[in-house]
Order: sequence, then structure tokens, then C-alpha cells
Amino acid sequence: MKILRKINTYIDLPLETKLLFAEALFASAWVKLTLKFFPFARVMSWLGAVNHESATDIDTATLLTRQRIKRALVLCNRYALWPTECYTLSLTGKLLLKRRNINSTLYIGFTKDESGKYKGHAWLRANETYISGWGEAVGFTVHSMFS
Repeated sequence: MKILRKINTYIDLPLETKLLFAEALFASAWVKLTLKFFPFARVMSWLGAVNHESATDIDTATLLTRQRIKRALVLCNRYALWPTECYTLSLTGKLLLKRRNINSTLYIGFTKDESGKYKGHAWLRANETYISGWGEAVGFTVHSMFS
């Protein structure tokens, strides 16, 4: 019954959301494979300028696109057959935004947990909209940003 409900939910989505969700799944799979099998230097070319931030201005022209990408990443995180950690989602979002010529900033932060081990987290912002990972970013200190 759950699978039928999920199929019905997918069918009820608008066509643009379906297409963006499919693009997010494909990009997420590509990011995951690239992180696993290629040198990190390849990923570095996707990140952009080191320690530079994109504009934080309110941009109503791209707001709907940014919201749709954010929604597609939420769906990708929920329904992908592979684990989509914060870094994978942030890179996927950055690629989707870059295809649409929307500037964004990917943040990488660290914190220490109770046992003294460092934990990392990545989140993505485009203009005034946080696309992924912002809710979990509380307590993390920004180590680097890429625009």
C-alpha cells in the first residue's frame, strides 16, 4: 500500500516538479559516484571561488526557481536509493543552480561533539534562500565557503 501511495503522490506532482526531481536524482547519483571514484580535485572545480560569498540580496526573479530546486532536493533526499548526506545534497543543489545561472554559496562547517570528535556539515544558500542543510547547521562554525 505504501508504494501505491508514493506512486500516486508522484503522479499528482506538477510536470515541472517531476522533471526537476528527476534531474536532482540524476545529479545526486553523479555527485555520489564522482565523490566515490574520482579525485577530489574534480569536485573542487564545481565548488567555485574559495572563501567568497555570493550576494545575499532578495531576488524575486529567481525565487520560484530556487524554491522548486529546494523542493526537488527534499524529494531527492527522501526517495533516492542511495544515502544523500548534506554534502551530496549541497553539491547537487549547487549544480542545479549553476545550470540555471543562479549564484550560490556552499558552506562547510565543523563542530566538536561531546566525545571530542569533529563533525562536519555542508549547507547551501542562493541569495536569501537556504537551499539545503540550514536547519542542521546550528552550532557549526564555518570553516570555508565556495561561491
